[in-house]
Amino acid sequence: MTVYHPVGGYVSCNDSGYLTDGDPDAAELALRRAGFDVMRMPEKFHDRLDKIPGDDFMLVTRRVAQLSYELYGQVMDEINAIARPYGGDLSECGWMNPDNPPFEEIFAEPRQRRYRH
Repeated sequence: MTVYHPVGGYVSCNDSGYLTDGDPDAAELALRRAGFDVMRMPEKFHDRLDKIPGDDFMLVTRRVAQLSYELYGQVMDEINAIARPYGGDLSECGWMNPDNPPFEEIFAEPRQRRYRH
């Protein structure tokens, strides 16, 4: 039995004209048509994006049978080729741990450091 692993990352997309004239909805549609799984950022996180109006994020993944750094680069290049014309950008790509809730690590509060005395 082959095990498939999710590979991808978070695409940032801006539709306010602040950085670019982007279209997150069109980026999502194009990525889905290319066979990627796309999850838009949940509404509960939108209030944390007040620094750049119109900024949006989506988790974009593809399931693969084998993991490699070469594959990460290929997937990243493919996602960017599709998303960039719509104002999207993927800056990191890799294995996405299915045990981590999507978007939580982006917006999580900083962890408390424990110091030994």
